[in-house]
Amino acid sequence: MNNISIIGGGPSGLMAADILSANGYAVTIYERKATFGRKFLMAGRGGLNISNSENLDDFIKNYGIKSSIFKNIINNFTPENLRDWCKGLGERTFIGSSGRIFPESFKASPLLRAWIKRLDQQNVIFKLNHNWLGWKKDNLIFKTKSGIIYIESNMTILSLGGASWPNLGSDGSWVKILKDQNIKVSNLQPSNCGFMVEWSKIFSKRFEGKSLKSVSLSFQDKKILGEFIITKNGVEGGAIYTLSSLLREEINKNGVAKLILDLKPDFNIKETNKRLQKPKLKLSITNYLRKTLNLSDVAIGLLMELPDRNNSSPEKITNNIKSYALILKKPFGINRAISTAGGVTFNSIDKNFMLNNKKNVFIAGEMLDWEAPTGGYLLQACIANGAFVANNIIKKYPLNKPH
Repeated sequence: MNNISIIGGGPSGLMAADILSANGYAVTIYERKATFGRKFLMAGRGGLNISNSENLDDFIKNYGIKSSIFKNIINNFTPENLRDWCKGLGERTFIGSSGRIFPESFKASPLLRAWIKRLDQQNVIFKLNHNWLGWKKDNLIFKTKSGIIYIESNMTILSLGGASWPNLGSDGSWVKILKDQNIKVSNLQPSNCGFMVEWSKIFSKRFEGKSLKSVSLSFQDKKILGEFIITKNGVEGGAIYTLSSLLREEINKNGVAKLILDLKPDFNIKETNKRLQKPKLKLSITNYLRKTLNLSDVAIGLLMELPDRNNSSPEKITNNIKSYALILKKPFGINRAISTAGGVTFNSIDKNFMLNNKKNVFIAGEMLDWEAPTGGYLLQACIANGAFVANNIIKKYPLNKPH
């Protein structure tokens, strides 16, 4: 049982290959694209946030309703283990001021190159441009440049990603394949995504691409400080992504989500109202808000979107500033999301992450029904999940090595 096929050359699949090949298993990785780790490289385009130094109990809470499942996965391969693993590939890491963990090179490409090199040295076989189409009896079917081929495999790890950034390789085409095998897959939805807002043409034209910084965002019992970006048709960015799963579910349930913004969180209501008691004199409302509260142009622009923008009392303006209701209509498309929610349900797999109705076929990574915010939680979980599956296979099917 030492012949293992891994389908998908992203972080989960590569980590499973790393551990298995280092322990003497014969591993072949099949990747539909011409190169490995395309989404991994995209994640590192602005600086590879590979994990987070948050204490482990709080770290695991970021997996929401799946936290109890991910406790075992993360404990099996912790952020500290990940840092040691990076160091072993010649890529030291550092902890940023926000607690996020980055490679010292701040890039994904050096780490990926070192990773592929080590896999090659561990005799992993690479099969690029192999598009998986499913099974014919127990054989794997691949579409290649030379035509359709069938591969016999003792064990298979499926690590095909979600459906975000489909041009990079993970387009969710595996959903139909698995459903045809009576494997339960919950609907794939955008996660860590932006949302549609009905801006006026004036606001959209003026502020598209601009950031709203140092604001407080509140939804249900969650409140965070951060920033986000105004887009032509809505909002996106770090603070929005952090709340995206809650906002998406609210929209699924009620059609819209009301996100409450505090446009001036460093002033309380009393101080804000006090400053707005100053005479307006001949100042326009925009210059008045800029002068009295030092509001940014984007924040003032948001206030100008309100129907009562010109004839409001100080108390009304204060309320609008401290409790601005931003109405979100729907998430941006899944192809624009950073990640996806949904996937193979956890009741479709056993404790080793093997499919219940497909013997010796294991699932790893974003294919599974979970989600997490950005900040290092996504990559840590994908890599740790690949390690978890590999270690389970080693325990379940140990090699009979001669002494």
